[in-house]
Amino acid sequence: MLVELSLIIIVILLIWIVISYRGWKKNLLTALNENSEVVTTSQGKIEYVLKGSGPVILYLHGSPGGYDQGALDTEMWIDEGFSVLSISRPGYLRTPLSTGETFEEQADAIDALLDSLGISKVAILGASGGGPIALHFALRHPDRLSALILMAAVINEYSVDQDAMDSTLARLFLSESIADFGAWLFDVITRRWTTISLKESFKETVKLDSKERDDYVKQIMDIPEQVAWFKRFLRTTCPMTPRMIGFNNDLKLLPQVSFTSLEEIKCPTLVIHGTVDGDVSFSNAEFAASSIPNARLYKLENIGHIVWLGEHVSEMNSEIVRFARENS
Repeated sequence: MLVELSLIIIVILLIWIVISYRGWKKNLLTALNENSEVVTTSQGKIEYVLKGSGPVILYLHGSPGGYDQGALDTEMWIDEGFSVLSISRPGYLRTPLSTGETFEEQADAIDALLDSLGISKVAILGASGGGPIALHFALRHPDRLSALILMAAVINEYSVDQDAMDSTLARLFLSESIADFGAWLFDVITRRWTTISLKESFKETVKLDSKERDDYVKQIMDIPEQVAWFKRFLRTTCPMTPRMIGFNNDLKLLPQVSFTSLEEIKCPTLVIHGTVDGDVSFSNAEFAASSIPNARLYKLENIGHIVWLGEHVSEMNSEIVRFARENS
């Protein structure tokens, strides 16, 4: 009897897992498709969302990501009188890789998108893996750029950390066969046991010892708005399969990143980076700030790669808005 009961419980659990996972994936894909538009430009199709009125902030998401990642802080920008243009970079969601396989081509694709939307000039915020495209755009299309914001951005050659690729989190998200199931599982953990999710995320992205990382996590958990933001941020990597082509392309291109003419960038530039970033080292920010003539470094002491988490965020956001307003 006990064995039969155990089997029944296991079967019920498996059925729940299958139903929950399939519903989760279907609902996410439906929402992603309903909340964006796709325009055909001279460079190819690009998925985007444009909201607000006033000067345009163009958001270039990290690796992985999509237009939904750039839309996370849309309300803040709209409240401050800006518009937000967030795109899915080539290979992500509904933007095909053929629109721009190289970072230079992706920069040109943005130029084509602005033509299609009738936008003459933007400020660009390039985050993490979106950094190289932002810099190429600044170099190739300077007349269309009012300001440049680089947040935890890749500026130099990016080395893929093998330990990070072998981590539990990477194995869940990056396996071709179970990527979406792994993302669902981690999303469940994030929503029910956020502390565990944060600690796992910080293992490879924050260069602090375990005690300091735990204190960092506690600091975030004490701020409800930060917890809610992190849960939404995690969702911008879900499901993973429609983002996989772009992510694999990024992994191929990022180790080749090299800029030797950043002194040609003339627009005002704000470089924001955490000093204990375990994914994109702080030296990237130092290089950008020292190479771009009109750049200012905004150093975040003891902050990791996800610079939107921590007690500093309110002050950081105010600095970003002030910079964008002064240079719009």
